[in-house]
Formats: sequence, structure tokens, C-alpha cells
Amino acid sequence: MATENIIMAMVKAGGNRQDCHEKIRVLSQEAAAVVKQEGGDNDLLTRVQRDPYFAPILGQLDAILDPKTFIGRAPQQVTRFLSEEVRPLLEPYKAKMDVKIELEL
Repeated sequence: MATENIIMAMVKAGGNRQDCHEKIRVLSQEAAAVVKQEGGDNDLLTRVQRDPYFAPILGQLDAILDPKTFIGRAPQQVTRFLSEEVRPLLEPYKAKMDVKIELEL
């Protein structure tokens, strides 16, 4: 998903989708080789940052890769699950729990 966001940002900045996809594909394969053959870390982001092709969007990378853009409705789903499923199951044991529980998302 992150690479697709990078491609979309490059296209928005005037890049060619096919060219960008090919750049990402090559860089991804190089990064995967480091992981699989050398046991190293995935350095795809570093490779993108070093490639002059991606210069038009380097200032946007933090926003493009912000984890919050990849979690969808998970926070709301967790809150709902806790309130509708978990809390009712804990209610009979409330008097036995000495710990105050607060949840902030």
C-alpha cells in the first residue's frame, strides 16, 4: 500500500505511472535481495529517498507514509468491540478488580 501511495504522489507531481511503477519494482527487488540473501533490513524507503527520480515528492514522504493513513477504521472498531463485547463480559467481575482502567485512542 505504501508503494502505491508513492506512485500516486509521483503521478500527481507529473511523473509517468508506468515509469514510476518500474522504478518501485526494481528498488523493491533490490531491497528484498538484501533481506533474503544478506539477512539485512528492508531498506526500500532509503532507496526511494536516494533515487533522484523521486526528488519531486521527497518532502511529502513523511505524510505519504504516515501509519495513520493505513489503519482505516481500526480505532473506532476497537472502541466499539471493547464497549459492546469486552466490557459487558467484565461487568460481573467489576467489584473484584482493584485496577482502574482507562482507554485512550
